[in-house]
Amino acid sequence: MPDGTVGAATRPGAPGQAEHDDGTQARRAQRGGGLIGGLLAPWRGLVLMLLGWTAAVVSWLLITAITTLFIWVGFALVPLVAKALRGLADCQLRLGQRWYGVGPSKGAGSWERHPGALDGAAETPGVPGLVKGALRVLSRRSTWRDWAWAQVSLVASWFLAVVPLLLFALGLFGVLMPVLWDPWVSTWDNSWYGFIRLESARSANWAAGLGVVWLLLGLWIGPYALRAQAKLTRAVLGR
Repeated sequence: MPDGTVGAATRPGAPGQAEHDDGTQARRAQRGGGLIGGLLAPWRGLVLMLLGWTAAVVSWLLITAITTLFIWVGFALVPLVAKALRGLADCQLRLGQRWYGVGPSKGAGSWERHPGALDGAAETPGVPGLVKGALRVLSRRSTWRDWAWAQVSLVASWFLAVVPLLLFALGLFGVLMPVLWDPWVSTWDNSWYGFIRLESARSANWAAGLGVVWLLLGLWIGPYALRAQAKLTRAVLGR
């Protein structure tokens, strides 16, 4: 008969599996950096920005649903909206794990362990089931962690996720300045690019050099900024 040690080493939670997961996350974190990671960072930042804005809208829909509890409609809406918000939070965690190896903390209640966490009172039919389900969702700490994450994500998307995209756009605009400066200055008098006043082809060439600096800065800082946002997301969600 085959030895059972191999199966034990590959079971979830076994030491061998834990080492394998740590190695996988380390490789993902390494892959998130470098030249390829820097080139992908602006577009990843755009995705995270849109995700953060969507989560903020859904979070305030949750507050709106809570205000309709007194007319009973909210008891049906609250679990649905909370589940949508949880799905967006899970999506953010998955992207952080896939791109930078920043997944849920060990031992945390992640989406894999509780895939139906918001389907609480489906066993109770009718209006009592709706009331029980809504109150159960509102009593969970994870619901309000998801709501807090949506608010933080809206602000963090400007300071972290958008930084690579802004640096890329600013740098690309500067690199193209030797071609664009003449029509640009003709349209916008007294134009500047950073601290360089655009008044001649020579100043446009200086602007192109500054644009290269912005591009290189964006390539370098982009993965670090997005990895920081992934860690912030994990901390706020508490997973």
